[in-house]
Amino acid sequence: MTSDSIETLRGDLRHACQLLSKVNLYQAAKWCAEALNGLTQGTSTTHPSPPPDAQEEQEQDKIMLASTYFNCKDFERAAHTLRGCKSGIAVFIKLYSIYISIDKRETEAKDSSINVISNSNASNEKGSTNDRLSQIAGEADSYNANPANQPNGLLYFLNGMICNKRKKPTLAQTYLVQSLELFPYNWSAWQELISCFTAYDEVISFINETKANKPHFASHIMFQFFEVVVLQEFYQQSPLLADTLLSLIEIFPSFTFLKVQKFLIAYHSLDYYTAEGIFDQVLLEDPFRLDDLDTFSNMLYVMEKKPKLSFLAQFASAIDKYRPETCCIIANYHSMKCEHEKAIMYYKRALTLNKNCLSAWTLMGHEFVELKNSHAAIESYRRAVDTNPRDFRAWYGLGQAYEVLDMHLYALYYYRRATNLQPLDTRMWQAIGNCYEKNEKYEEAFKSFEKALQIESFNKSNEVEGHEPHIPYRLATLSDKIGNLGDTYTYMKLCLESEQDWGISDETSKARLWLARHALKNRRYEEAHNYARDQNYNNAHDIEEARAIAREARSRMSA
Repeated sequence: MTSDSIETLRGDLRHACQLLSKVNLYQAAKWCAEALNGLTQGTSTTHPSPPPDAQEEQEQDKIMLASTYFNCKDFERAAHTLRGCKSGIAVFIKLYSIYISIDKRETEAKDSSINVISNSNASNEKGSTNDRLSQIAGEADSYNANPANQPNGLLYFLNGMICNKRKKPTLAQTYLVQSLELFPYNWSAWQELISCFTAYDEVISFINETKANKPHFASHIMFQFFEVVVLQEFYQQSPLLADTLLSLIEIFPSFTFLKVQKFLIAYHSLDYYTAEGIFDQVLLEDPFRLDDLDTFSNMLYVMEKKPKLSFLAQFASAIDKYRPETCCIIANYHSMKCEHEKAIMYYKRALTLNKNCLSAWTLMGHEFVELKNSHAAIESYRRAVDTNPRDFRAWYGLGQAYEVLDMHLYALYYYRRATNLQPLDTRMWQAIGNCYEKNEKYEEAFKSFEKALQIESFNKSNEVEGHEPHIPYRLATLSDKIGNLGDTYTYMKLCLESEQDWGISDETSKARLWLARHALKNRRYEEAHNYARDQNYNNAHDIEEARAIAREARSRMSA
């Protein structure tokens, strides 16, 4: 970007931040302010704010009063203050206040974070809520449809949120795109748009259609932010993502948000040490930041870095112990100590503080699995996929829970959903293979494990370390069940070769014994003797069988 373009962007972000603060969209305003301060340094110039329209100027005092009520969480009072006001800003603040009031009442109507109100009361509440949401949407549509009014992007955003809440993603996308075409710096609208997509194919289709039909909109810098985040949330590692992120970092070198996206991309690709280094740098630059700290704690949990996770829990508690992120970090710490009941308590607290806390439901499901409470785990995972259908861990957890209950067809369905989101994770394909094997569909099971082996080979193409022995061994046993002796021999050999990198294991010992039997049967006595004499690890029966093979092979060689 040229220096003039950067200065124009700086002015646009400044005006957007002021407007978003004025209409009480604080998270979007915070994002714009952080982006503004993350921009590359340039000449400081004054950008005059666009003058308000005549109607808005007349209603300025009422708008200020309503905003103070909104800040004091008197949402109904704020809406009542603006009754009769006709400017776009006033109408938005009024309708948004009603929307927040409805959401607040809906949350308070829940008995707790897990147990919802009884069905009879719930249906009445739902009907009343839908009526009020319809009134909001109708008034917003009427304002934008009136030719005397200038179309208001914030009202389109409000309608998009309502459609998304009602599970109408296609209509929500239409409203949100209309909103963003009029006012592209509303990051909350971009987040709402991202939440409309449940599959990667939908994302790619939307991006391609937008670039083809709306090139001006697609060329906006905010669309590049959207591309980075949506591709990251669907666990992609494409060159497009890397190039777009790099170009944004050149324009916003000090924007923490972009560094966090870089961390999340490394985290999703299981490059934990790189991800840890990136987030450590983020914390050095912004030490009181709690956003995304719960994801960082998830990674430390997987890395089994107990001292660092313990410090992080204390550190977050000292900043704000009533933030959902802090509760999740403390829960992870208790989980690492195998204190699963305490972990569940803190996950519930996180959900009480924020019902849309994306990871808490999934992680609580994991804790119920540890406590062997499959039914509670299934309920938690279901809530997780309702909140965020892009979370492959929740789909995978549902598969595991049903597999424990020996409901393998259900498990297979959920594993497939997880694989659609994370197709390059070998665990998913192995889980699918296990389900097929339990249902005696050996050829499908073989194909699943073969896919897992291909992915593992691709992921380790630049590493010296060989294959993990488990996958080749399962392929060998499945080949044996199918009756394909050639493949059985190939995969047993591959399993045994992995012993050099992974050491002796049950699988490699069983593969060695099978190869010894096979060589003896095919009169390759020296080969059988070599395999059998090294069999020193396994149960007594297998060791004794190996010795018998070695004796017979030796006697045949000397005959």
